[in-house]
Order: sequence, then structure tokens, then C-alpha cells
Amino acid sequence: MLVHKYIMKVISNIVAAVASFVALMVMTRYVGLEYGVMMWGFAFVALFNAVAGLGFETAHIKFVAEGKDLNNCFSTYAVIRSLLTGLMVVLTTAFTIFGIHNGSISSELAFVVFVFIIYYAIWDIRSILTVTFDARLESGKSSIIIIVESVIRSVILIALALMQVSAGVLSSAYLIGMIIAAITSLALCRNNKIRLVRPTMFREYMRYTAPLVISSLTLMIVEALDKVMIGFSGDALEVGYYAAAMGAVVAVVMLGSSMNNVILPQLSSPEMTSSRSKSEGLVWMSQKYLLMFLFPIMAVLMVFGQLIASVLFGSGYSRAGLILSILGIMMVLKVISGVLSQVLYASNNAKLYTKASVIYCVFVTVLYFLFIPDVGIWTWTGGVGAALAVTIGSLLYIVLLSYYVKHAAGIRVYPNLWKHMVSLILTLSVLVAFWYCFDVSGPIWMILVSMVGLLVYFGVLALLKEFRRSDIKFFMNALSPKQLMNSLDEELH
Repeated sequence: MLVHKYIMKVISNIVAAVASFVALMVMTRYVGLEYGVMMWGFAFVALFNAVAGLGFETAHIKFVAEGKDLNNCFSTYAVIRSLLTGLMVVLTTAFTIFGIHNGSISSELAFVVFVFIIYYAIWDIRSILTVTFDARLESGKSSIIIIVESVIRSVILIALALMQVSAGVLSSAYLIGMIIAAITSLALCRNNKIRLVRPTMFREYMRYTAPLVISSLTLMIVEALDKVMIGFSGDALEVGYYAAAMGAVVAVVMLGSSMNNVILPQLSSPEMTSSRSKSEGLVWMSQKYLLMFLFPIMAVLMVFGQLIASVLFGSGYSRAGLILSILGIMMVLKVISGVLSQVLYASNNAKLYTKASVIYCVFVTVLYFLFIPDVGIWTWTGGVGAALAVTIGSLLYIVLLSYYVKHAAGIRVYPNLWKHMVSLILTLSVLVAFWYCFDVSGPIWMILVSMVGLLVYFGVLALLKEFRRSDIKFFMNALSPKQLMNSLDEELH
């Protein structure tokens, strides 16, 4: 059942999020400056790693889901991804050496960068297997890999942070976790009976991916550019504030975006491509349950951002609170945009996705240059400016995608969206009223008030007949341990 594939992804991302949260809480308290340096190196390599994706993973998922020859698809994708990874290594190494010679990159920072070059190289090669798992709807296998990597990495990060090591040593935790995750991927691939053959599908992959190259490249660059610009215009601590807030939000985004790896193979199946009403029903159902999950979290982040940041990251990272509140809005926009993009992929409208992505990236990049440095116009700079830029850009992005999905694929905006908006507004009103009327100054009070907000949100949805008994049954079936284990057992055998 499709929902069980999604739930397996969600469970793995919850485990990964919890492990990452704990590690983040320790790092911001014991190695706050080193964490900022490490995240700058991570983002710097991520800029160049944009060339390793270019949308080929989307083509791979679609072709495998359509039933094309698996061995040929796998072999073709493996060659393409390996060549692009090699290009990433060459480009990053060359720019790093240039930075060392002109003095813009210190020896410590260079060591961090080289660690992440190896990390990303292994990640890209490992993705050949994990993307294939997702394409075959073997979400259990890819979920196991996520859990293994995140838990091992987080445990090592916590140990190293308590020892107050340098940024270079701290970053080695990422590399160790990735190596073990890659070994796990190989072990899980044994029963797949996939063979390397002479790859002959380069033309098909290139033709499908051509419209996605620019969008994939620009999106990945924009996602890393914010931290790099903050580092150049501010200091490592400011990078740490922004990275910590973004890390918390991305953890939630990952839970929602898990739907993307499940919904694309489903939308690409012959059953869905031949029926617009079925595709529309699947998209609407996905949006409905994602909004139920995301809107209450967004409300809490918007109202209690500073308190949450102090609890999670320590008083020294309280500046991350305002950034966290702003990014809470971006979180919802990002996840829903992901679902809309899968519709364009599946309906062979990748050119429209590219058009929307390029407009978004240009717009956000301009806002980065206006909001991140201190240009003397705005009161916000650094991490707050970056958060505003990416949130405003995400609003434009979702409007563009919704327009293209409606006119190209015939799938309209979810008709009951207004009910969720009414519930969100009333929930925010209740949370703000509690904030001003009572001393909500500790985590216990915050949790209690948040629970009240959750009751208000679902209570309003129930009154508007958007949350029914059938939805409760759906959740109970989706979370059934027995059915989840049966689905996982089918993949492993």
C-alpha cells in the first residue's frame, strides 16, 4: 500500500531528525563556533555538488517506475552519476586550492572542505543504489540507510562535541556515517538481482533531463549560497545561527518531502497517467494530510520560535529564534511545492518546472544580495535576511507551480485549502493570546499551549468536516505495525 511506503520514509526521517536534533543541541552548546565553520565548509562543497544531480535521479525514478529494463536503467544511471561526481571532485578541489593560494580559505577550513569533498563523493555514488530503491518503491531499504547514517553520524558528533574538537575533526563524523551507510546500501542490494550491463539509454536520460539540468543546478546552488554569503559577509557564528534554524526546519521538511519519492513512481504508473481524476485525487489527498501535519508545527514555530531556539540550541543561540519563526513559513511552502513538482515530472512537463525554478532562483538570489549584506537599507541582515529571502521566494515558487500544474496537467488547487487556512489563523490567534496573557516562558508551558493549539486546529477542521472518522481510520491503518512489517518484509525477500 502506498501509504505504508510513505510511513516507512516518515519513520526513518523522524529517527534521523531526532538524532540530528540531539547532536545539534550538543554542538551549539559546546562547539558553537566550530559548528559554524563546519557548516560553511559543508555548504561550500554543496555548491559544487550541484553538478552531480542535474535531474538524472528524477529520470531514473520515472523510467524504472514505467517498467523499462532495470539493468539498463541502473547501468546508465551509474555511469552518468559517477562521471558527474568526478567533475564535482575536480571543480571543488581546484577552487579550494585557488582559495588557499590567495588567502581566502584558511588551512583549517581547507581541511573541512576536503573532508566534505570525500563525503559528497561517497554520497553521490551511494545514491545510485538508494534512488533505485525508491524507484522500485522499496522505501524500507532506503529508510534503513537513512537511519543508519543519521544515528551513527549523530552519535559521533555528540562524542566529538563533548571533547570540544576542531571543526575538521568534527566534520569527520559525517564522513564515517556516510561510509557505513554506503556499506549498508551494498548489503541491501544483494537480493535485488541487478546486473551491470552495457548501458544504452544515455539518449533517453539526456532527453528527459535536458529541461531539468538548469533547474536542478540553480536550485542546489541557491540552497547552499545562503550560508556561503552569510559567512563572507558576517562571521562563522552567524552561519551557525542560520544553519541551526535551517537544520531544525529541514528535519520537518524531510518528513513531508518523503512523499516525493513515493508519489512520483505512483504518478508515473500507467494507471495514473491514463486518468486525470485519479492523479488529481492522489495529489489532493497528499496535500490534505501534509497540511494537517505541517500547519500546526508552523503555528508553533511562528509564535514560540525564540523559546524553541533557546531550548534546542542553548541561550547562546537565541538569535536563531527569529530565523526559525520565519523559516517555519518556508517549511510548508517547500513541502507542498515538492508535491506539485512531482506532477510536472510525471506528466512530462519538466520544462515548466524548469521555468518556475529558474524564476524562483533568480528572485531569491537577488534577495540574498539585498538582504544578507548590510546595505544600509533594511534593519535585517545575515541569517534573518537569508530566511526572509528564501521564504518570500518560496511563496512566489508555489504560486508559479500551482499555475503550471493547473494549466498543463489539469490538476487544480486543493479545493479545501481554505478550511486549513481558517484553522491555521484561529490556531495562531489562540497561541498568540496565550503568549500575551500568560507567562509562557518554559518548555513545559510551551508544550501545553502547543497541545491546546493542536486541539483548536483539528477541532476547527472537524467542524468544517475536513477531519472525519474516516481520516482517523486512515491514520490507524497507515501506522499499523503489522502491515508496515509485512511491506518491509516483501522488500527484503
